Amino acid sequence: MSLSNTKMLKMNELDTFVENHLNLQVKISYREHHDFLLRHGLNECSHVLDIGCGNGTFVARLAQDYSEIQFVGIDKRKQCVESCQKLVSENFQAQQVDMFSRDSQFDFSQFDGFLMRYFLLHVDNSQKILEHLKNKLKRPSRFWIIDLDWSQFKCEPPHPTFDLLTKLVKDFCSKISVHSMGGQNVLPLLQKLGYQNIVVEHIPFSTQTIARDELTLYLKQEVICYSYMSGKSENDSETAEIIRFIDEDVRSGKFQVSYGMVLLFAELS
Repeated sequence: MSLSNTKMLKMNELDTFVENHLNLQVKISYREHHDFLLRHGLNECSHVLDIGCGNGTFVARLAQDYSEIQFVGIDKRKQCVESCQKLVSENFQAQQVDMFSRDSQFDFSQFDGFLMRYFLLHVDNSQKILEHLKNKLKRPSRFWIIDLDWSQFKCEPPHPTFDLLTKLVKDFCSKISVHSMGGQNVLPLLQKLGYQNIVVEHIPFSTQTIARDELTLYLKQEVICYSYMSGKSENDSETAEIIRFIDEDVRSGKFQVSYGMVLLFAELS
């Protein structure tokens, strides 16, 4: 999608665009993220909750691969849960849940596995969420947290336009009052709150590990999403330059880029 197409992203079309972007995200990350979960006890769980499940593509695929595990995805956004309903199965269900609503009767204690993919980056109360879960859950419980990692945002050789991409994401985080270093802050939060057996791995989306056409498409979609959500117009010069850089310079192989991801595992026992 070119930058000019962002003019078409009205509210009803934005949902479709984001849905396609989430599906691409799962396509390029499922194997690595699945393997991480499996290395850290997924197949020892009986009931797994995906918190902030989005359109449910990732957790629904897990449910297909592990029919013996019961999966539930929750999200407080109605449109996300409606998308999930298209994917429900015998061992995957989705519910609209606001975990901090006083009226919520959702029982977190029924689960022994908890997945949070790109969730904590988009909320402003990570510590409160992790405290809430610690107080509500049965033991033992396993946690898999996947989020952005700025230490792995890299471009070789360095280029100022790649820095504009990093700035775009950080500006969006600032706009919604979320700490842009959320991924790195999860580890000290888990340690502070007494979670055990913590493991940290860095598996970035990279031109070294992902097909270049898929990665550049993913990066362009990220730019369009964050630009749109930051209130930038389709004529924004910085956004246009970032997309040109991805389309021409990254796609051609002139630059090797890494879009950082941090994967954390922890337990409550």
